[in-house]
Amino acid sequence: MKHQLVLQFSGDDEETLEKVIALEDRLIEALEGSAAAEVDGHEEGDGVINLTLLAKNAAKVWEKIEPMVEEAASDDLEINAVAYRDLNGDDFTVLWPSDYEGEFEMG
Repeated sequence: MKHQLVLQFSGDDEETLEKVIALEDRLIEALEGSAAAEVDGHEEGDGVINLTLLAKNAAKVWEKIEPMVEEAASDDLEINAVAYRDLNGDDFTVLWPSDYEGEFEMG
């Protein structure tokens, strides 16, 4: 895998965590057997929950999973941003939203 892909959600309360875990489970199922990506897990804190995937090509994986994330977001799960970095890099590139301002941080 070449990239770390991070989906960042607003809130780190129990209800948000349950929704992120449900999305994580759906992504694990959708990516099962895929050589392109795998779910790495989630981490909560500082008012956000980060759901992390490892991917060969983060942009292509985001295209594939975006509809699933949007569906989850319609269930009152607020996504802040989607960003990626090289596994050996420090700087993130934001994939979504296109008008994201500032520097993405894991939180």
